[in-house]
Amino acid sequence: MELTFITSNIFELIGFEAGELIGNRAFWDERIIADDLVLVRQKLGELKNLKSISMTHRLLDRRGLPVWVSHSLQSLPKAGGDVLRGCLLRSGKEAAVQESGQGAVDLFVHKIGNHFQLLRLVISSLKKVLPESRETEVLNQTVDSAIELARSFSDYNQAPSSWLGTVGMIDVVEAGSARLKPEFLEKGVLFENQIDPSVREVSVAGDPFLLELAVSYILQNALEATPKGGTVTLRAKAESKTSAVPVVKISIIDSGCGIEGKNVERILSPFFTTREGHYGLGLSTAHRFITMHSGLIQVRSIVNEGTEVKIALPAVALKNPSRG
Repeated sequence: MELTFITSNIFELIGFEAGELIGNRAFWDERIIADDLVLVRQKLGELKNLKSISMTHRLLDRRGLPVWVSHSLQSLPKAGGDVLRGCLLRSGKEAAVQESGQGAVDLFVHKIGNHFQLLRLVISSLKKVLPESRETEVLNQTVDSAIELARSFSDYNQAPSSWLGTVGMIDVVEAGSARLKPEFLEKGVLFENQIDPSVREVSVAGDPFLLELAVSYILQNALEATPKGGTVTLRAKAESKTSAVPVVKISIIDSGCGIEGKNVERILSPFFTTREGHYGLGLSTAHRFITMHSGLIQVRSIVNEGTEVKIALPAVALKNPSRG
């Protein structure tokens, strides 16, 4: 992996000069600790199938001592090949502790994936012998479902890459929306983006990729609930009252089937779902990521009318807040 652009304050963020990273393909092999390099390569390989990845690993500093850094990457299609956009920040001891749990989950997903690959080879052989076998097809679908479940749980278990910086909320909202635009078009659902200008003046503390994922998971849920010809609306606004902490408010509203009252209070719980073939990790993952950033997520729904998911996040910078 070769870096072609890097932020000017990279030394303050992770302790390395820009010249050490830009154009230096050998940097990662030289600086990433061998045990962590296996995980990094595995994660980079996952970008072929996933839209983004997050990981925490160690770099050796000039003294030869390990420094924990958090790494998030997103693959973006460009003319001439894919381009990686990412965030690399130094992590504190808390992130190092969190990594022990995340690392175990990543290793589990990787190892169980190896078993699934073996099962797929066996299924492929069975199909040659029993091409019309329903049992073989059911087994193949079950393995695919198990792989997707393992990946979803790995996403759910992700930890924030860093609390050291801030991110523009407009970038989070737009990036989260951009992930789903092709799927909206394919399904024939109208997507309305109603972003107030005040959002462009807001920054929040935290991991931009996890915040983007939270927005995209909620949008994905709204899209799946909305029939062809329906509408999903995203509204975003920054508000501030006198002597109060500014708040970013986001609402995602769909015109789908709605959720029964008895299920609304459980809809954010892991593995709870009302849809066949789903695992109940989309909204719960969004809830977890928003909560990590000291935010609040609420769900309001009316059967046969639709659902509204509200997000509130504290802002750390607001130049021209709208007064409420």
